[in-house]
Amino acid sequence: MIVHLHTTVPSYPVPHSRHFSARSLGLINIGNREAIARSLETIAHRGPDDEGVQWFSDENSGLAHRRLSIIDLSRAGHQPMSSASGDLWITYNGELYNFQEIKKELADKGYKFASKTDTEVILYAFEEWGTECVNKFNGMFAFAIYDKARHTLFAARDHIGIKPLYYSTRGSGLIFASEIKAILSSGLVEKLPDYDALHTPTRFQISPYTGFKGIYKLPPGHFMIFEQGQLHIKRYWDVNATESIGLRTGQKEADELDRLLADSVRLQMVGDVPVGILLSGGLDSSIIAALMRQHTNQDIHSFTIKFASHDKKFERMPDDSDYARVVAQKFGFIHHEIILDPNVNDLLPLLTYHLDEPLADPASINTYLISKAARELGVTVLLNGMGGDEIFGGYRKYIACLMADIYESRVPGFVKYPLKTFLDKIPVATSRRGFRTIRWARRFFSFSSLPQAERCMMSDLSLSSAQYGEMFLSNRDYYSSYYYKAQRDRLSDSSLSYLTRMCLNDTKVLLPEHNLTYSDKASMTASLESRPPLTDHRIVEFMFSLPPNFRIKGRVQKYLLKKTAERYLPKKIVYRPKAPFGAPLRAWIRGPLSGTVDDLLSEESIKRRGLYNPKYVRQLVSNDRAGKEDNAHILWTLLTNELWFRTFFD
Repeated sequence: MIVHLHTTVPSYPVPHSRHFSARSLGLINIGNREAIARSLETIAHRGPDDEGVQWFSDENSGLAHRRLSIIDLSRAGHQPMSSASGDLWITYNGELYNFQEIKKELADKGYKFASKTDTEVILYAFEEWGTECVNKFNGMFAFAIYDKARHTLFAARDHIGIKPLYYSTRGSGLIFASEIKAILSSGLVEKLPDYDALHTPTRFQISPYTGFKGIYKLPPGHFMIFEQGQLHIKRYWDVNATESIGLRTGQKEADELDRLLADSVRLQMVGDVPVGILLSGGLDSSIIAALMRQHTNQDIHSFTIKFASHDKKFERMPDDSDYARVVAQKFGFIHHEIILDPNVNDLLPLLTYHLDEPLADPASINTYLISKAARELGVTVLLNGMGGDEIFGGYRKYIACLMADIYESRVPGFVKYPLKTFLDKIPVATSRRGFRTIRWARRFFSFSSLPQAERCMMSDLSLSSAQYGEMFLSNRDYYSSYYYKAQRDRLSDSSLSYLTRMCLNDTKVLLPEHNLTYSDKASMTASLESRPPLTDHRIVEFMFSLPPNFRIKGRVQKYLLKKTAERYLPKKIVYRPKAPFGAPLRAWIRGPLSGTVDDLLSEESIKRRGLYNPKYVRQLVSNDRAGKEDNAHILWTLLTNELWFRTFFD
């Protein structure tokens, strides 16, 4: 059954600065009950089902929580939750998928459980195994356990970085939360932009930086211990790429991937609420859909975005909704097509507020609107295909970067230079349509001659070193930016193939810092939980044990995933043209957002901020409107950053 939902988006004012929201938060050796209460004033979107505060007056510490009930909907799941002794208290954000297995192991050791929640399992796992408990967990989580007797805090974030955990230290005190706004609303941390972190050539922040001075995010696969006023951070898990396993036929590898995928989907369908799927029609979400049907005969709701025809004219990309419809019909889903013509001028401020960090991707709007539609239909959990491109090698940039090696080594300079000069003179768009091939070709030549590490970074819609120098007013060097330094060594590691290096870097940087961040926060804005089965750490470990030809073989990307998917899906879905989960950004920038661009990116506005070169920014706008350059992504980033400044600091 296909249901068409025509979404008319009402006006969303940016919330007043005193209204903040979080899922879990805590104050250790700092503040008071009033401070922690301020952080819980308006937190309904991340957990509308319950709330709790536990303040320990003798220790001048406290924990707080807002609950979105997924497992055990009763009051037995109330948080903060304590152990039977009352010494350990937990506040927890996420889902532990293998909690039943761990619960049985603990029960065999004599532990008694008062609820059916995974929260209680984490609490007693810590009591039994200490910090080693995280090595037993499979899930998406950010939790903190306070030991009242020892006056210490243990907090951890999941392997891949699906759930966020922010913190700030003040003297001998610690403040932590699922959202930066909760830390700010405590009144214990001064709101200041981190200009060092904001001098970045890309559209997101890399751990531990957030864009806020003195507020940091715990990196994925890490835990922290706070005791006697000191914070200690340690890594408990990492991806170790080896490229050492692999048979010529690939049959054994496909069997193992099939087993891991099926088990991940099975685990992530666990819950006491309806579970649906964000179905793009691409390979990643389609194989998840197939495996969902393998595990249940009950109704499954699927949701996809369909953009208005006038918004797609500058993108020239395949229509995802046609493929999603085929998959939904094949597996008998109740399918919802959300036909979008959104008021992007209202949605951009809304999502800028809820994303917390200065993170610029219009896909957050898609995710929010799908989540909102699902929630209104009673669906509380949506599975999605996030992580497929990074882990399995699906981005077009991988092919482009590999081709650049061949191009640079085989094509003589007297051919390359005039070809690039010729392409630079061809417009990328007219007033009526965009030219995708010209856009791609010019993008390729902009980074093809760079060293491998820098080429990969720039291919991800980041500024070049020359653009970086022109964009910012300061004389800071591109090569001293944290964005460059955080990725350089990994991308330059000659012990691994170039393809594996790129995928590994994106799995450790782009996936958690950008894609999983906006996905979690945009869905939680609608009080819905999104789950990405492809990011199961066992799948990640397996894929990075394989040679690069299991990711790209010839011109076939995601080779092993596609061979596995052939067991469940028609080939027209498995081998369909690649289409990103994006938005008609170029049409928005030239159309409904054009007035916003002129307002927020005026010379006066940019000059007042003191970060960017006003004349260069206006030149970017002018060249984009004239069709000389494709600057839509840069302009979206600048818009988002200016809105972020106005929302949190002005």
